[in-house]
Amino acid sequence: MAQQFLTFEHPLNERIRTFLRTEHLFQLAKYRLTNTVSPWDTRDCIAAIIELYNLIERTDFRGELLKEIERHTNGLQRLEMTPSIDRQALSKVLKELEHSIETLRCYSAKQGLSPKDSDLFNSIRQRLLIPGGTCSFDLPAFHYWLSLPPKMRQKTLNEWQEILNPLDKALSLVLELTRQSSRATRETALGGTFQKTINAQATSQLIRIAVSAEYCVYPEISANKQRINVRFLQAQFEGKPALLTEDVPFELTCCSI
Repeated sequence: MAQQFLTFEHPLNERIRTFLRTEHLFQLAKYRLTNTVSPWDTRDCIAAIIELYNLIERTDFRGELLKEIERHTNGLQRLEMTPSIDRQALSKVLKELEHSIETLRCYSAKQGLSPKDSDLFNSIRQRLLIPGGTCSFDLPAFHYWLSLPPKMRQKTLNEWQEILNPLDKALSLVLELTRQSSRATRETALGGTFQKTINAQATSQLIRIAVSAEYCVYPEISANKQRINVRFLQAQFEGKPALLTEDVPFELTCCSI
């Protein structure tokens, strides 16, 4: 039986932190889109989509994503003259990045049907800020819409989600390149603790820790661009978390690109 590993990630700057949160919301929204037969499932799906829109609009997500893609492109172009580089693979990645740049520069939330022009979307969005604010007496139009056949509701939800697809694809490419930018090293947390100095010139973006599930632990990570501190805590959820006193082997990746 294959050993199961759990991977924990820790961002080292605000841009990557926003990207990881947005990725999480994209995954949640797409998962909930697969089952909207019940009106209650539809409510959960709408909440996830609206939360995604709120995050993207609040953080100038498109602009930050474009800057990161351009940074990746510049870094990879400098590798073209490296003798040992796989030029075919590099060319493929650069074309994908170039396509993402063009798409993001042309992208606008006004393309096609925009939820901003939908009274239903906007009314739900406003009322979600209030606990219990989407009751039938608050939003009778929403109550009626939820009574429609599932296929009709699914069509509207897909339209709201599809507007964000260009951002989703570009984000997936950036995070994939970031996660694959460095190789994992095998480390051991002696007595449950681990410290390591990072090469500041490497511009690490993301810390990834993979640990076997059989140890029943999770890491508490504190890190910056120069140093990593990790404490492995026992996975017990009654009372205060306890530090593991045993040695814990794990894999560490300092993603730098």
